[in-house]
Formats: sequence, C-alpha cells, structure tokens
Amino acid sequence: MDSATTKTPAEIIHVKTHAVSCDGGVGPLGHPKVYLKITGTQIICPYCSRLFVLAPGARDDGH
Repeated sequence: MDSATTKTPAEIIHVKTHAVSCDGGVGPLGHPKVYLKITGTQIICPYCSRLFVLAPGARDDGH
C-alpha cells in the first residue's frame, strides 16, 4: 500500500520537480528539513503529512 493512501494529508502542495524538501513550516510547528524524491506521482512527508503532488509535465532536474 502506498504511504499516500495510509495517511490523511495535512496540506496538498503541487510541485514541478521530482526532488522536494519539507521543513514543516516556520516556528515551533516545523520539523527538521527532509529531502524527498517523488518516484510516482506523489509523496507524503513522514513528519508533517504534507502531500506533494507532481504536476503534469514535471521535469526531472537530475538531483
């Protein structure tokens, strides 16, 4: 089962690259910065449950 189907997203963020980072936001609500690689069409941050969705036509920037 995909991690995106096991958690309810806190926020949905549409991105244009396969490599994304998340720090959970500013102030005390944040978390350590993590770098995530979207291998399918979406990924959920393991800390804050933000859902990163790959936009159609997104490019792989090689990172």
